[in-house]
Parts: sequence; structure tokens; C-alpha cells
Amino acid sequence: MTRWLSLLLLLPATAVFGQEPPPPWTLGGSVLVQPLAEYAGGGAWSSSRLSYGSGTTLGLSFSAGSGRARVDASVETAVLTGSSAQLAWAVAASPYGRADELLVPGSASDGAQDAAVAARLRTLYTRLDMGWASLTAGRQVINYSRGTLWSPTDIFTELDLAGISPVRRGTDSLRVTVPLGVTSGLDVVAAPTLQPSDGRYSARLNGLVGDLDAAVVAGRDGALRSWLVGADVKTDLEVGLTGEAIYEQPDSGGWGWVRAAAGVDWSTGDFLFAAEYYYNGGGESADLLFPDTHNLSASVTWNASELLQLSLALIADLQRAAGTSTLTASISAAQGAKVTAFLQAGSGSAGYGIGYGVGGASWTAQAGLGVQVWF
Repeated sequence: MTRWLSLLLLLPATAVFGQEPPPPWTLGGSVLVQPLAEYAGGGAWSSSRLSYGSGTTLGLSFSAGSGRARVDASVETAVLTGSSAQLAWAVAASPYGRADELLVPGSASDGAQDAAVAARLRTLYTRLDMGWASLTAGRQVINYSRGTLWSPTDIFTELDLAGISPVRRGTDSLRVTVPLGVTSGLDVVAAPTLQPSDGRYSARLNGLVGDLDAAVVAGRDGALRSWLVGADVKTDLEVGLTGEAIYEQPDSGGWGWVRAAAGVDWSTGDFLFAAEYYYNGGGESADLLFPDTHNLSASVTWNASELLQLSLALIADLQRAAGTSTLTASISAAQGAKVTAFLQAGSGSAGYGIGYGVGGASWTAQAGLGVQVWF
């Protein structure tokens, strides 16, 4: 973590110095145990294509603060075996891997290690509320998302699709939020790197216009050497509607590209339906996980009872006829405990195929069980 970030994390200590009583704090977390079986297809049936894996994950979250200052942190560590470990190694070796998400032991250049201990710092930030504005510094999830899965104007947050459902990664950044009224505000974010010109920067203005929750955003992506401008809207009438689009103009000149998404969700009785379309005009350079032009997601969720929920979700690459489908059944076994059984099948590459193309399989299928307890 950069030196400026370490210094800014000291803000709460100076802000609350000398105040009594000591700032309140909370500590919580969860334990997830998830065994699974996986079959990697691509030819005739072979027992050698069948593998097993497991993951035991401990997540901890900490929060402390007093008055206008607050510190929040969340960490995660996991013991992975079999196909679960191989997936972690494959992600780490891909362009989507992050150097600060640690895997032990050592390097897995051949991608064949079947055991690993993983650790990552999800968030670590300090927040200072000054009334007229708030300042947040550190690793944080900057969520501008309107859609369920795709959000072109959410220019900071990355998705982790290695698990059953998407998880947002944190960004090391400095954020200033200024309320401009009851329903509007200005959000300015800087996520510099060791070379500031390679960082990402944005300003976003949001507000309520009639029944529309709307926003406009302008930004700079130093890594891609491009400028960005976009807008997004959300409304809830008889159905929920979302829409967003962003234009990216490269420094090299010429025409840039557009990425856009539109979604709808509605409910009837105990059923919730959702669908979303994503257009990626920038290819792999604009989106590593979903590099093709036309993409679609759809889901249906049935709240069968207060304790049981069934869900079917599909993510499809319309251009290559690739996709991933996931069927889950979740039972709230007790207060603070949940059991989830899942079946998942996928074909294609990147965000669509399970395992990020591990072993060169043309399709993969998984079945597993997850037991999670919160404390």
C-alpha cells in the first residue's frame, strides 16, 4: 500500500485525540465451508476429467470510530484444495489477477498446484465526516452500479467472478463526497498509482429528477490513456428500470467506443425476475471479463418460504453462444447460518467459463454445497 495511503489512515487518530470515552468498536465475521465436484468437458467421458475441491474461508470485519471519524476494515483468508486451489492459481496468473491478493506457497507457473492458502485485504479505509463534506481514504468499494451485473459507468470497481455470485473488489483511493441537497450530491474520486498519470480519476454529479435517479460522470483512465464521459438513470415504477452508457476517448485520437447497459426487474407474488443487456464496444481492452459485444443476463428467484429460496441465473455471450448458468437453493438453517446447494455449468472464456479456462476445457460443470455461519 502506498505511503500516502498509510498517512491518511492516521486521520481518525488525530481527529478524535483527547476525546473520552474511547471510540466504540465492532468485530464480526463469517466462516464458509464449501466442498464441490467439477467435471471439465471437451470430449468423451473420462474419469480423469472429474475433480474435487474445497474451500474454507474466514472473513473478518472491524469498525471503530467516534464523532466524525471512523475506520473500517475487512479481510479474508481461505484454505483451498483440489480444483478450488487450481482456480485460484489460474485467476492469479491471468491478466485479471492482483499482486496484493496473496497465494501461498510460492509461484504456480504451471497452474497445477492443488493446494493453497489465499489471503486478501478487501477494504481498509478511514472516513472523516465534516458535515458539509466527507473524506474517505484507503481501500474501499466505490459502487456507482445501477445494474445487477454490468455497470459501464462504475469505472472503479472490479468484479470477482470466481465464486457462485459476483463480489466487488476494493480500490485504493481518496474520495470526497459533497451533498448539494437532500437528493443530490457531488462525488470526486482519485485512485492514483505510484505513477500518478497511470491512475484513475472521476467526478460524478447525481440527483433526483422527477421519478428518475440520475447521474453524470466524467473521468480519466491513466492506464488506458483515455478520457471518459457517461450518464446513468434508475427508476422504480411498476417495474424497476436501469440504464447507463459511457463513451471512452483514447489519447491516440480517432473515434473511441461506447459501452452501455440496460436492465429491468419486477416481482409477482413470491417470484422476482430480472434481465440485463450489456453492449461492449471496446472489446477486451475495455472489459477483460466480458470482451465480446453483445451480452445478456437473466435470473428468476422464488422465495418459497421464509427459510427457503431457489434461484436460477444465466449469463450469456450472444456473440459466441457461450455462457454460464447457476441453480442455487438456500436454506436459512438458523439465525446467522445458511446452507446453499448449487449446480453450475459454463462454456466459453473469461467471465463465462467456470475456472477461467483451467485445463483448456470447452465446458465445465460444478456441484457443491456451502455452509456459512456469521458471528
